[in-house]
Amino acid sequence: MPIYEYQCCDCQKQFETLVFRSDEAVSCPDCGCVRTERLMSVCGFKSGGAKGAASSRMGSSASSCSGCSSGNCASCH
Repeated sequence: MPIYEYQCCDCQKQFETLVFRSDEAVSCPDCGCVRTERLMSVCGFKSGGAKGAASSRMGSSASSCSGCSSGNCASCH
């Protein structure tokens, strides 16, 4: 049962909720409106590579990465 992020179309509140079925109507916890939009969530994962290598890249930003000028830190080591 995944947790999805939603935004209310009336009050613009963003919230997370546990969804049991994909066709389930989700209502806003603040105003009760059922007109909500599911948002794209950012997720992270840790690869099974060398210990510490993946975690050192996770959460790094382009401004703190000396090896990237394009903002894509996937090639940093």
